[in-house]
Amino acid sequence: MSLAQRLAWLDGVSTLAVLATAIAVWSPATDDPVGSLWRLAARVGIVAAVCLGAFYYNDLYDFEAPHDAGQLFTRLCRALGFAALVLAGTYLLFPNAIIGGNLAPYALFVTLFAVLVLRLAVYTLAKRAPFSERVVIMGGGRLAAELAEQIATRPDLAMRVAGVLTPEGDAVAGVQRLGAYGDVPDVVLRARPDRIIVAMPDRRGNLPVSALLSCRFRGVRVEEGTEAYERFTRRLAVESLTPSGLIFGDGFRVSRAQLALKRGMSVVIASIALVAMAPLIALIALGIKLESRGPVFFIQERIGFGGRPFRLVKFRTMRQAERGADGIWQRDNASRVTRFGAVLRRYRLDELPQCVNILKGDMSLVGPRPEMASNVATFSAVIPFYNLRHEVRPGLTGWAQVRAGYSMSTQEVTRKLCYDLYYIKHLSLRFDLWILFDTVKFVLSGKRPG
Repeated sequence: MSLAQRLAWLDGVSTLAVLATAIAVWSPATDDPVGSLWRLAARVGIVAAVCLGAFYYNDLYDFEAPHDAGQLFTRLCRALGFAALVLAGTYLLFPNAIIGGNLAPYALFVTLFAVLVLRLAVYTLAKRAPFSERVVIMGGGRLAAELAEQIATRPDLAMRVAGVLTPEGDAVAGVQRLGAYGDVPDVVLRARPDRIIVAMPDRRGNLPVSALLSCRFRGVRVEEGTEAYERFTRRLAVESLTPSGLIFGDGFRVSRAQLALKRGMSVVIASIALVAMAPLIALIALGIKLESRGPVFFIQERIGFGGRPFRLVKFRTMRQAERGADGIWQRDNASRVTRFGAVLRRYRLDELPQCVNILKGDMSLVGPRPEMASNVATFSAVIPFYNLRHEVRPGLTGWAQVRAGYSMSTQEVTRKLCYDLYYIKHLSLRFDLWILFDTVKFVLSGKRPG
């Protein structure tokens, strides 16, 4: 269980404890204690569930975002304020759900300080002995630097970087150099690491195999750098991947039953969405026609499963492009976005017609976003393993969309590919549901991830 999951349990337990204490102290005695107890448990459960949902909605379980004391306090206040509004609406619709004595507002106030103290205590202990691991990183390249940064800045990683082993002249900013690759036995005796992460850019002839085997037998964990990076960030390090690692490594396997369930879920949800959203779709179409000239729908050829092209359908959100604007990024010039189109984009409503693509089999509900054919040719030539995105159906939403948002440069496309490959490697129905849950959060908030 990750620290984020443990914190979710701690937050839930602390909220329940605050409510239970308040009820035990201030609730009057009743003639039916058993029935009263069950009713109180249900009401307390509602408050705890709303609080946890508010914490999730305000990114309190996203540890790639900053989590210093000030930001933590701000997010908690915002989360509990949101929870209070939701509970007020719930109590307005269902008066029987109100906790006697009007205790919920006071409980939320106490919960703010209880959760704040718990979080700060956990964040502090997670970076101190004996609650954290001492880590030595072998390597002086980009992967080693990113691993060191993740360990230093992430409060959910119960690790401390003791130092790095690099060739003479190489260094990782902000981290002590302990020696060269051949100094592993001496460094292990001096630094006493719990884990060694091998992030060497070139291992051929440089990897101290015997020394690392000796460390392994003595209880020191030895971890491959790309695997550690994947575990920390939930994305693959594309620049450090090798064909043999993809061929012989774990993952990238999915059963036909899983694919059938995934397809069934996509068809059912897309069908329900089209029927339920029919009035909204009609209003959007009317708004597009009233604001600017042109068709209601924007149809564009994209590359889908197996590299086959298909016609993707969206609501039109931009005015017609000027002639000659044929660059990779100029087609999506923000200056051409209409005012109504900006609203549609912010809340992802322009994507609704793609439910038709899902029903036709061109797309899935979850998967890598389909790209234009001309862009695919360009990216395939400069980004390693880019074409692996086409081994699954493209999606209306995806892991890259909820983690990285839109891409407007080759560097951003590469970063999104790291998430796409992670999704393909770990593809499952449970993962799809997680992504859909994240998608709802971003759609409701109207903000871009990343």
